[in-house]
Amino acid sequence: MYELLGRVTVLVTIVWLLVKVCRGLWTSFIANALGLGVKWCPSDNTWAVITGATDGIGKAYAKRMAQMGYNLLIISRNEDKLNKTKDEILSKYKKCSEVRILAVDFTRSDIYERLEATIGALDDIHVLINNVGISYAYPEYFTQIPQSQQLIESIINCNIIAMTRIIEMVLPKMEAKRRGVIINVSSYSASYPMPLLSLYASSKIFVDFLSRALQVEYASKGITIQSVLPAYVMTNMSKIRRSSLMVPTPDVYVSHAMKTVGIESRTYGYWPHKLQGFIQDSIISNTLGSDFNIKLAFNALKDVRRRYYKKEGLKEKVN
Repeated sequence: MYELLGRVTVLVTIVWLLVKVCRGLWTSFIANALGLGVKWCPSDNTWAVITGATDGIGKAYAKRMAQMGYNLLIISRNEDKLNKTKDEILSKYKKCSEVRILAVDFTRSDIYERLEATIGALDDIHVLINNVGISYAYPEYFTQIPQSQQLIESIINCNIIAMTRIIEMVLPKMEAKRRGVIINVSSYSASYPMPLLSLYASSKIFVDFLSRALQVEYASKGITIQSVLPAYVMTNMSKIRRSSLMVPTPDVYVSHAMKTVGIESRTYGYWPHKLQGFIQDSIISNTLGSDFNIKLAFNALKDVRRRYYKKEGLKEKVN
């Protein structure tokens, strides 16, 4: 009896692993190769709106949209960097006929009249990429965050309110035309609670949950809404200066993530990040419990915090 039960358990485990592997291959490579996924509609009259578009993942998405032939509205805080990005895109991607810029600080709450006026002037918005976001300068205990009141307000304004308000502006236009793509960049840190980045991770959980709920609400109206959860990417936010298999450049990351649009409503985007998510979410959580991942993250971020204090020549505060 016990021998039979053991064999059945092993067989079920093998089948489960095979299903997971096949699904990973399908969503990462096969479905896109077969031409499945979202139907892009680039033209001289269709627009892609990208926030946080002058660096990292946002800029990589902007370049991909321009390469396909969309007009762009790129939004970020620094006007000089916006103009530089605009010139770079127009010189490199000849299919892109127009790039408009808007410089706003998403940590502020007095920006929405300008945003509504600028976005309202665009007739056919087919793509919205909500990428803008801010995090901590370094991992820290909640009560020891420098200028904590300012950071709390900035993270909520930038990572939560701004994304939600821009969706509110764009979604009715898409609904009227019964087509559109909204990509909301969340974070791998939204997979489970992240001690020492608690506020940032919580804000990204909001991005993930809102995206997934809206996808169900609007899928029948021809609108694709995707939550993207990148792990480490070589960006200014991550402060990682060398790329590797597990830490891709923004261009590499986005080239993989684009293949999942219309195939996965929630994705880690890049296949090594999917493998990492599978190991942590499906294997570790199911065998050792969800709290194990939280403790792993806590220990890893405590080490990052320790190295930051050492680099800055500061005495580490004991919590």
